Amino acid sequence: MTPWKGDMSTSAQLDTRDTLEIVTGLLVGKFEADPADVRESAPMTALLIDSLMVVEMAITLQDELGVKLDEEDLRDLTLGEFVSRVDERRARA
Repeated sequence: MTPWKGDMSTSAQLDTRDTLEIVTGLLVGKFEADPADVRESAPMTALLIDSLMVVEMAITLQDELGVKLDEEDLRDLTLGEFVSRVDERRARA
């Protein structure tokens, strides 16, 4: 539940931050990525180092956010680009 509702641009920024926090939390907490490595410019393949992690992240985000992602989304993008892709799909859901 969001306690404050602003204009569209502010709301979109909050959603992005929330998604970044969720994904960062999963990377550090569940997938044990080094917090120093988790930055928006980092390739997702550097943060999720094996195929099983990629599949688990896709399943977790579908369960947590209702967003369906392909493995290619996780393999080809930086963290920042990935978060933007997740937000786009959240907005359509």
